[in-house]
Amino acid sequence: MATNWKLGRECTLSVGGAELTLAREVTVELGGSEADVTTRASQGVKRSVLALRELTISGTALYTSDGAGALVSAYNSGEAIDVAVSDPTLSYTGKWIVASLSQGQPLEDVATLDFTLKPTLEETST
Repeated sequence: MATNWKLGRECTLSVGGAELTLAREVTVELGGSEADVTTRASQGVKRSVLALRELTISGTALYTSDGAGALVSAYNSGEAIDVAVSDPTLSYTGKWIVASLSQGQPLEDVATLDFTLKPTLEETST
């Protein structure tokens, strides 16, 4: 019996050219801002169009210097890093910034690193 679904553990997230194998949970969020295009001819119904699309990748990874090091280095330097999500229906690749990091240090569990990535401009040479 063929299936058309994919388990989360079958997906990959590559950061800085290396797979982030210590990732636990990863979320790719698609959103956007709306522009109001309501007119008198809208028959009393508010109408909207998508003005700008927003993409965010967030997740949690086990915190180790080698596993999450690319995220910490990119945040500290402020430089963009290459990011790719494995699911071909999403195909989000390119330069991303590390918008935020949060390190959890629970007494009775493993240390983790929560991260948020946002797309940025590609570098161009002049």
